[in-house]
Order: sequence, then C-alpha cells, then structure tokens
Amino acid sequence: MKHRYIVGGHSFVVDAPAELLPEKELAAYAPFRAAYCGENDDLLFSLTVTPCADALPQPGAPIARFDEDDGSSMKLFAQPSGGIAVLLRAPAGSECCRLSMEPGYRRATAWTGGSEGCRRYGLDTALMLLYAFASAPLDTVLVHASTVELDGRGYLFLGRSGTGKSTHSRLWLEHVPGARLLNDDNPVLRVVDGKAVVYGSPWSGKTPCYIARSLPVGAITRLHQAPHNRIARLRGVRAYAALHPSCSCMKWDPAMAAGVHRTVGLLTGVAPVYDLECLPDREAAMLCMDTVTRTEP
Repeated sequence: MKHRYIVGGHSFVVDAPAELLPEKELAAYAPFRAAYCGENDDLLFSLTVTPCADALPQPGAPIARFDEDDGSSMKLFAQPSGGIAVLLRAPAGSECCRLSMEPGYRRATAWTGGSEGCRRYGLDTALMLLYAFASAPLDTVLVHASTVELDGRGYLFLGRSGTGKSTHSRLWLEHVPGARLLNDDNPVLRVVDGKAVVYGSPWSGKTPCYIARSLPVGAITRLHQAPHNRIARLRGVRAYAALHPSCSCMKWDPAMAAGVHRTVGLLTGVAPVYDLECLPDREAAMLCMDTVTRTEP
C-alpha cells in the first residue's frame, strides 16, 4: 500500500503492506496525507518498507555515529553504490530500523522492528532523515525549533538542547492573546518566491502537534539562558551563525552542505533574526513578542 504525504510543499511516498505498517504507526502523518497519483507524482523521495532486514545492502565504511543520553543512537555508513546506510536504536537501546538510501536520497528502503513504539520511532526518524537530506538542495531546511503562530505569522525559537525553546513557546501561549503552537521540535523552513515561509510537520518531538499549515515567517529568535532579559537584532554573518547550527545537515555531504548554506543565506536576507538572553518568565516572552512583531524584515 502506498501512502503519499505533502510536508513543507514537498511530496513523498511510503510504500508498505498494511500488515507491516498499521495506520496507527503513521498517525502523526495523517494531517499531511494526500491522494497518490502514481507515476505522475513529482516526489521528493519514496521509502519502501521491507519485512526482512537481510534484504538490505550490508553497511560499508563508517561515516559518523551519534549517541543520545536516552540510549538512542544513529550510525551512518557509506555503501559501495555511493548511497548511505543508517542503523537506528530506539531510546530503550534496541535496534529499531535499518535504512538504505540511494545516492541523491530520492529512493530508500527500510526495515523496522521491535515493539510498536520502537517501529514508530524507527520509521519516524528514517522519514525525518530522508526529508532533511533530499530537500537540502531545494531552498528547504528542517530546523530544530519551537514555533508559534500569531496574527498570521510564524515565530521560531532556536537554541541548544535544554535552552528553553518549548518553555518560551509555552510562555507565549500563556501570556500572548491569540498565540498558537505550530510545531514544537522540527518545523520546515523554506524560501518561496523570495519570502521566508515556515511549515508545520509530522516531527514535533514530545509534543503531539501535527499541523499541515504554512505561514510567512515573522521572525527567528535564538535563545540563551541568562540572569536578565535582553534582545538584539542580528544581521549578516551573525544572523547566519545564529540559524545555521539549528538546521539538519550532514557536513560530509558537499551537495547537502552547499544546499543548507545557500538556504540559510537566503533566509537571513529575508527574515529578521534576533538573539534573546532571557529568564524563563513572562517578561521575557513579552519583551520578545513586543520586539519581533514590530520589526519589518
């Protein structure tokens, strides 16, 4: 069965038998579901889910490894074909997905295993990786941020893990009338017709917020914990340096790195970027809101 989705204006397909991939494991993607039009679809990528891990090419030379505090991990390997293999472990520490991506990231095959939660984690991570990799040359970045909507515009909050992105969004929701959450972990940022646009996505971290909606970007703000509340607008290379670290990218892939570099450069030229030193309090949210909503690009 082929499931087609549109995220951030890009279309992709997941091909798997119903018994191998129940609808409940794709629940976060339901708002992004679209009709499958066969060969006429202009796809960002297609992912085929296989019941047999042995059907996948064996991993080749190691490229990179990422280990998280919760026990999850990701290992990337070069394949003789020029593609990339990925081995994923869920937070519980058990292997949950093997992913084989062809060169260019337009086609991939995956095996998912373990419990329902492990399979969902593996599929979700595989799709997020494919999306970030395949869309990089298309003026598109998947960015680690929390995003709120206010008066028809999207406001993104960036920062290192634990900085308080979700907390700052929650403060807007609590104290700014009309503010709504668009995405709490990985929205999509694009440059469309010379303008910055933010999209909701199926990847929203621990907050179930899956909204198929796009908004013009009002501002992008990088947060830093501090004993005071202070905000300043960034321009040029400082704006670039504030946004780039939050964009999904593998630096070892020249085409991907070049695509992200280009997109970040375009974004910082058309969207206001700020630096906010802040406490986790109402005053920080109000200072940020008063500043970023009154500034033109």
